[in-house]
Amino acid sequence: MRQVLLACLLAASVSAQSNTIGVFTHSDDVGAPPLKGSATFDAATSEYTVTGSGTDIWDRADEFHYLWREMSGNFVVTATTRFVTGGNAHRKASIMLRQRLDTDAPFLHLAIHGDGMPSVQFRSTKGDTVNTLDFPIEGPGVWTLKLQRQGSAVTVWTAKDGAALVERGSTQTTLGNPVMVGLAVASHTRDAVNTVVFSHVSVEPIPAPAAARP
Repeated sequence: MRQVLLACLLAASVSAQSNTIGVFTHSDDVGAPPLKGSATFDAATSEYTVTGSGTDIWDRADEFHYLWREMSGNFVVTATTRFVTGGNAHRKASIMLRQRLDTDAPFLHLAIHGDGMPSVQFRSTKGDTVNTLDFPIEGPGVWTLKLQRQGSAVTVWTAKDGAALVERGSTQTTLGNPVMVGLAVASHTRDAVNTVVFSHVSVEPIPAPAAARP
């Protein structure tokens, strides 16, 4: 009986571990792209390889691949992105915050496009269209993205090819708690995939800001 119980416990442990991809816990296609996406983690290099297809993360319905975990409170996420495949100039790699896996769910992400344009995009309410703030196109390269949520404020930074991070600005979000936090990849077409390698990935909680003294 003890051996059977031990075997069950070991099986449960293996099953639980099999859902862990580095610091993340889930890997899902959002929408129904005909070319299925995937995500793998190389423990030797601490790199994540994420492949996604789909029309876009845009308008009133999204199609992409999402590697994610749930978090609450304040946190900061950083990742360095390298596009492995060519394709549409508007293919994307991003750090994303999202309420649900529904195609029209509220979200906010800091994205880098295949042509080297950083942008902050968000859908404030379910079924709404996407708002965007595009920054100047700096050309393809290896981009580092940083997104921090503190309270309802989200602040973002970017850097290209090893340069120092530059703060791009901040905005307010009402995504609430818990929120899905992760890495998103879209190809901007249903006919091809987009593969991105994410390195130097960090997902860290940060303390709440100190209350002001009366």
